[in-house]
Amino acid sequence: MTTTATLAARVSAAAPSVGPVRLVCVDGPAGAGKTSFAADLVRALAPVHGEVPVVHGDGVYEGWDVVVGAPDRVAAFAALADRLDAQLLEPFRQGHDARLPTWDWYAGTWGVTVTVPPAPVVVLEGVGLAARRLRESAVLTVWLDADDEVRLARVLARDGDGIRAEMLAWQRDEARWHDLDGTRAAADVRLSTT
Repeated sequence: MTTTATLAARVSAAAPSVGPVRLVCVDGPAGAGKTSFAADLVRALAPVHGEVPVVHGDGVYEGWDVVVGAPDRVAAFAALADRLDAQLLEPFRQGHDARLPTWDWYAGTWGVTVTVPPAPVVVLEGVGLAARRLRESAVLTVWLDADDEVRLARVLARDGDGIRAEMLAWQRDEARWHDLDGTRAAADVRLSTT
């Protein structure tokens, strides 16, 4: 049986994959439980590794567009992986802190810049954050999923019914991206949260 404790032990046993960092990528469609899973994994890793930084997709997307200026949201997920490789993983490869701008959804612009240290383990969690470009540097990739209706209900309960139309479009685009990228099939571990 796969538990966060067994996955934490697997991560701990792995050699660093990005400079001094063991990178973990958690992906899957919106509402699948990625944020909760990442929090559980971080708790399981903490006794061995101390503080484990988590980079959340919601903080690195440029709003609903994911990457402003991309021709469509599917292409934007690929551009996001390129940006994260340059802004996050490249500093880690050099053993340096990464400085990562975060998106302010209310202001619709970049907000604060956060410093992400090259800790022994860093977790990326969010739609598109186990894209091929990122997972190639990971010691573990996890795919989470749930039924479409369950995922939509979770997102609307969290963020409000006012985003229903955008969320339905997002679900179509994320499915197209995941199929194109082969994210689910490439994951080391696939889990359902329903």
